Amino acid sequence: MKNLREKYDGARAFLKAGKRQEASDLLNFGILQLAEATLEGVPQDTMVEGATIDRWKERFWFELEANDLMEA
Repeated sequence: MKNLREKYDGARAFLKAGKRQEASDLLNFGILQLAEATLEGVPQDTMVEGATIDRWKERFWFELEANDLMEA
């Protein structure tokens, strides 16, 4: 898991610029990285870039949901 903060901040910047697809791509890629770590057995309370894996998941999912970017 690398650059989670960069992906999260980049997605938020894309949202402010009205680039919804780019934001969605970054947020989904961040979730993919976190899911892979979970499947590999990394504990959910592991700190990564200043937050736990669980907290990062919440952040990425929140942005998807709050900005109506969830895929049907």
